[in-house]
Amino acid sequence: MDLKGISCPVCSEKFREEDDVVVCPKCGAPYHRECYKKNNKCIFSDLHKSGKSWYEAEEEKKAEEEGRAICRCPHCNAVNPENAIVCKMCGRFISGSVEDKDGAGNDGATESVTGTVKDSVPGSGADGQKNVPPFQNGGVPFSVFLDPMGGVPKDEDFEGVTGAEISKYVKNNTSYYLPTFYRMKTQEKGRFSFCAFLFTGAWYLYRKMYLKGALICLLYFIVEISSLVLTNTYSVPLIREANQYFGNSYYVNFFDYMSWAFNNKPFTEAVLMFAPYFLLALFLVVRIVCGLRANRSYYHHCVKKVKSIKSVPLNAGEENHHKALSEAGGVNTAIAWMCLVCYVILYIASILIK
Repeated sequence: MDLKGISCPVCSEKFREEDDVVVCPKCGAPYHRECYKKNNKCIFSDLHKSGKSWYEAEEEKKAEEEGRAICRCPHCNAVNPENAIVCKMCGRFISGSVEDKDGAGNDGATESVTGTVKDSVPGSGADGQKNVPPFQNGGVPFSVFLDPMGGVPKDEDFEGVTGAEISKYVKNNTSYYLPTFYRMKTQEKGRFSFCAFLFTGAWYLYRKMYLKGALICLLYFIVEISSLVLTNTYSVPLIREANQYFGNSYYVNFFDYMSWAFNNKPFTEAVLMFAPYFLLALFLVVRIVCGLRANRSYYHHCVKKVKSIKSVPLNAGEENHHKALSEAGGVNTAIAWMCLVCYVILYIASILIK
């Protein structure tokens, strides 16, 4: 939970980005460090006796004032809106029941956290709580797959923009990206993107991250063309020569070729003989990095673009920026197909030339 804008229970001033905040080790109540030192104790002794967390009590109080029903996460016992599908505290799916599940793995204990308001407030789950798989009695609710938000509330804050605004910009496959972004925001955990791993620069271009996509595609073409040229100029002729040296034995391995090359050829030729393999290994590393970083890059890209669009004044008759977000976002299918065709042509050409 982001503490920015929440009031300190001692001085009543709202926490700012740069404030030094400490959290009660028993109930999780946040304080300015100096405010906490004044009393040298947490002022919510009633929460300590009842075993509730400060966050839990605040959510219940707010819901009661607004006349809203609540439900508890069956995994961490955190308070959530009645229709929540994903827990706001632990990020796991909630089963559908809106009953108050007393004793669902909660003893009221929380861990102590110190630092700035960027730190999260610990939930009400007990330390050492067992990792119980969600939806033990029938799997993930089908409503999760039908919900275009993937269970994420439309008014959820993502660094100053709402989930609904990001959904309008993402446009395609929002049920995957919204929960992924939510997990990054709440748990600092990403998700490996196999599409970005397989298609690298083409995926970035498809998701309208043109600069990164163009640079990665350029790197790919340089690696492929360089590998093709080096293979036909150095690797193939030298491998044939090495095969004659070994008498066309079927038991020659990669290290035998390396030993032959560096012992019988100039160092430069030996390096160029194996350069194509090192180039392909290098691009494999690029693929893995793309897979690991793609979703996080797309998350920051979406937030940045939504903020940029929202900074433009609305035209007459417009109520919000949703139309502009939808037009600017989405995917670029044409450029993705064009990249895919180029990849295939280059791949076939490399096979024919070899």
